[in-house]
Amino acid sequence: MSLTSEKPKDLQTPTTHFLTIADTNGTVVLKKGDFLNLTLQDFGDGGYAWTVTKIDSKLLFQTEQSTWGSSGMLGDFGKDTWIFSAIGIGSTTLNLECARPFGDHEVCQQFSIHVDIV
Repeated sequence: MSLTSEKPKDLQTPTTHFLTIADTNGTVVLKKGDFLNLTLQDFGDGGYAWTVTKIDSKLLFQTEQSTWGSSGMLGDFGKDTWIFSAIGIGSTTLNLECARPFGDHEVCQQFSIHVDIV
């Protein structure tokens, strides 16, 4: 009778990378299976809303979007958070735009990040 066993396989534990507006125009390196958590200020006062304007769905998959943190005070809409999963290997750019969806397409802020997935 043998009491030896095979060494367990090394399973990659996914890492979550937290980004904010301060990270715009930068680069983030993810491993396949990692998560990207992006939190931006919600500018809902005045009708502005964030929209993902560029994503390569073969590399990044949006798993969740939520709004949170409002104080309830007039004009405080809290923050918006998106969670993306790295599902492929390669390089892409993720762009978001905060704009009014009506009238003249007035943009109040943009976010862009280069993503390398290894």
